[in-house]
Amino acid sequence: MKRFACMIGVVAVVIAASLVTGRAGAGDEASSIKDVMGKLHKGAKAPLTQLKTQLKSESPNWAAIQGETKEMVTYGSSLSKFDPPRGDAQAYKALAGNYYTNARALDQAAQNKDLVAMKAAFGKISASCKACHSAHKEQ
Repeated sequence: MKRFACMIGVVAVVIAASLVTGRAGAGDEASSIKDVMGKLHKGAKAPLTQLKTQLKSESPNWAAIQGETKEMVTYGSSLSKFDPPRGDAQAYKALAGNYYTNARALDQAAQNKDLVAMKAAFGKISASCKACHSAHKEQ
């Protein structure tokens, strides 16, 4: 009986920790453009970094790629919800829309396991950084 009570206690602690940290199965919500960019582009475990590594492989891990591209679509869809820190809001919305379109193309290519299309869509996303940052990123 004590063993059962201990197991229940451990499960309760794990569930409580999940709820407190916001990792109880729900996706993280982005709170700003900076938050989206951080989640998608910064660090060794960021989807953009992981995709770049996978796309260099002759036999990429499609399951891993598909998970990363889904994240790109999920967070990319939220970019247009925010106002840019500077510059024209309509111009920003157009760039954010293009990012989302390219993220969807990236995801579709991943679902189709089409490495050529993946590289093309990845190139478009990578090339879009400077235009948006130059006009809209806080300096």
